[in-house]
Amino acid sequence: MQTVEETYYTLREVAEKLKVSRRTVYRWVQAKELPAYKLGGEFRVTERDLERFLEARRTLKGGVDENA
Repeated sequence: MQTVEETYYTLREVAEKLKVSRRTVYRWVQAKELPAYKLGGEFRVTERDLERFLEARRTLKGGVDENA
């Protein structure tokens, strides 16, 4: 069986990456817009889920794909 290594971010780390408040990230988690896992009493977001969240928001906001 092959193991897949996944990177997990705290809500604070996600907030820093996206340059928003931790409270904003927490609201996204509570609204189930951003999937998160509660590990050790603290929410964690996988890198994969964060990428999906950002892609969905870019699509919803009508963003432009710079690679196109």
